[in-house]
Amino acid sequence: MSGAHERSECEPDRAKRSRDASPTRSASAIARSLKKGRSLQDMIARTLLPILLLAASLEAQVSFDRILRANQEPQNWLTYSGSVLSHRHSPLTEITPENVQNLELQWTFQARSLEKFEATPLVVDGVLYTVQAPNDVVALDAVTGRIFWTHPYRPSPDARPCCGRVNRGVAILGDTLFMATIDAHVLAIDAKSGGLIWNVAVAEPKAGYAFTHAPLVVKDKVIVGAAGGPTGRSFWWKSIITTWPPGLSSFFIKAR
Repeated sequence: MSGAHERSECEPDRAKRSRDASPTRSASAIARSLKKGRSLQDMIARTLLPILLLAASLEAQVSFDRILRANQEPQNWLTYSGSVLSHRHSPLTEITPENVQNLELQWTFQARSLEKFEATPLVVDGVLYTVQAPNDVVALDAVTGRIFWTHPYRPSPDARPCCGRVNRGVAILGDTLFMATIDAHVLAIDAKSGGLIWNVAVAEPKAGYAFTHAPLVVKDKVIVGAAGGPTGRSFWWKSIITTWPPGLSSFFIKAR
């Protein structure tokens, strides 16, 4: 009886301590939950923000009209050489002879290639598109250098361009990128995801034909020209490819 009585006397004390400690434990639990929630939100934001920025930047597709009026968008570089006039001149005025010495490195892209780097990037609404030689297309955040996606392409071992396994860039129309390869193919790649849309063989790499230049977009056509002069083949092979559906027409201009 004595033990039972002692236990009954202890019960109110334990209940009181439990009530007294409960608010403290609840506050700690809430704080931990909030901290975990903020961490989760931060992680989601870091993961989704670049994706949302990429998607938003590509909502305004690159029409041929935009390419024709590229000088009205000096913050972008919508085609090789900057415009259809190929002036390679930017009308931006923020960098001047007076402040150029203040430029500082912001980020570096380390290409996973030991080939020569000769590509001129495109910049479209904050996204930079370039080629990692010989033929991997890469999309990066132009502000931070973060890689959004890489589209790898392995050229045929029959490819033997005369002057190196190089590439000078891509073209864009709508939300599709176009790349000409050293094994004489032309690829259409989704600018949002990096997925392949189509792949057209233009010429035979065994015969010495190759593409190392950036394609040119004219209206709804993609124009490329194959190298092959040093092999004794035709000096030019001009090809015009419709963007969708892909259709190919080619013609020769013989070297004299």
